[in-house]
Amino acid sequence: MRDPLQCAAYARYSTDKQNPLSISDQIAKCKEFAATRGWNLLDSCIFADEEVSGATLARLGLKKLLTAAESPARPFGVLLCEDSSRLSRKTADILNLCERLNFAGVRVVFIAQGIDSADETFQLLLHARGMIDQLFLADTAKRVHRGMSGLVSRQLHTGGRVFGYRSRRDDDGVRLEVDPEQAGAVRRIFADYAAGDSLKVIAKRLNSERVPPPAPYRGQRHASWSPAALSVILHNERYSGTVVWNRTQKLRDPQTGRRIQRLRPRSEWRIMEAPELRIVPDELWSEVQARIAAVRAAFTPDRREGLCSRAYSARYLLSGFVKCGLCGSNLVLVAGSGRGHASRDKYGCPLHHHRGVCDSTLLVRRDTLEREILSGLQREVLREEVAAYAVEEFKRQLRERLESMRGQVAATRRRREDLRYQIANIVKIIAEGHSSPTLLAELAKREKELEALNDELLAADNQGLDAKLQEIDAFVRRRLQDVRSTLLADVSRAKVELAKHCAAIHVTPEGDTYRINGDWDLLGGRSVGAGGRNRTAYAGLFRAALYQ
Repeated sequence: MRDPLQCAAYARYSTDKQNPLSISDQIAKCKEFAATRGWNLLDSCIFADEEVSGATLARLGLKKLLTAAESPARPFGVLLCEDSSRLSRKTADILNLCERLNFAGVRVVFIAQGIDSADETFQLLLHARGMIDQLFLADTAKRVHRGMSGLVSRQLHTGGRVFGYRSRRDDDGVRLEVDPEQAGAVRRIFADYAAGDSLKVIAKRLNSERVPPPAPYRGQRHASWSPAALSVILHNERYSGTVVWNRTQKLRDPQTGRRIQRLRPRSEWRIMEAPELRIVPDELWSEVQARIAAVRAAFTPDRREGLCSRAYSARYLLSGFVKCGLCGSNLVLVAGSGRGHASRDKYGCPLHHHRGVCDSTLLVRRDTLEREILSGLQREVLREEVAAYAVEEFKRQLRERLESMRGQVAATRRRREDLRYQIANIVKIIAEGHSSPTLLAELAKREKELEALNDELLAADNQGLDAKLQEIDAFVRRRLQDVRSTLLADVSRAKVELAKHCAAIHVTPEGDTYRINGDWDLLGGRSVGAGGRNRTAYAGLFRAALYQ
């Protein structure tokens, strides 16, 4: 009587697709299959991978299987798998693995499909099965995407939890509605970030005050606020009343097997107004997005974009602002850095001190440079007469621009009357009980345009212009006082204020002294005027005796 064939078994289940019990179920099927044929499944030759995608070959259980199969003292001659997808999700990988195993003298059997490598049609059957599986997956993905698109068209939620909202099931599906408690936390996060707090500071404050965080994701041990979660919230247009769908797609990394998100072309995005979902006011939303843009522009040049950078969150006031006047590099602490003593920390040009390719021999104490720059700003820029000059110059430019716009007043008034008529019709339809998210969105859109036209016509009027200029004058004087007080406050908020007004401060050696200069935007990027962005900057140039 011939000895029974000695068998090994391989089982696997994916990270979030199957029950862990599927491992024991797969092994049980392999044992049953072996018993019906009089084969012997060795308990010592059972290999498994738990919570690992079949799209990657970087699996510990699979590696152990191959090592045992290719060893000189190979204990088995047959490998049993419940299904070919357990070995891999890719047909090419399955064929490659089977070729390796066959070369090592191991026969491969996929039980559920009835495919045996001892059969001459083995490769043909595997190719056919792979094509069927791939076509099925592609068709399923298309049908799911088409269904999601239908939900979006009916203003229904496509799934997933969104902090600040709760789900409400209606007759036609699931909709989101604002959760008052969570919405308060969202507005607070936006306000704190707009005020200058870093993501780390906000996260720590929320956790210390035990503000309920978003629901934890799978595998998270402790539910808590993190800077990454806050970054996601600050970028979510839904809080401003805009829903963006189909922005990204999930692709599987061929090396790791993990699914990652990639941006789709903007032409494929579905952007819809949803005023009933607005949590953050437009002005606050704009302030936050302006700060995010300022951080990226000022502190992450030629790098991967992110919400905050090391320079922006650094504990030193001038980090990321002061630059070498000769080569343009950011000045860094080249001496005493890390000791925490301002008298020891000294700024210098890194290209000179570390590479010797810049002629700047600048080496100046951090506390001295900070004191001289702040006092220079106070002396040369943050003065009432400077503000008055800047405002008068701005008024002159604004009047010139408005004079050129007066010829468009008649067309603007006609458009305003047309908008009023459209708004009245929409309000009438809503009052008759035909309200819908689409109508509300169209109403909000027209009201916003009407408000902008009213401002434009008011600005074109002499009386309106005078009122606007008085408002700007008061704003500049308040801003001047804010800058003075903020620059003396904590470093993180002072850096935010500096970023609003100043892009760079250049320090250039001149003999035994150093020349410090930079442009100062007095209005801090404020958008004013008749629909345009008018910024008045004063170029402050001052000299400070900064000794090495």
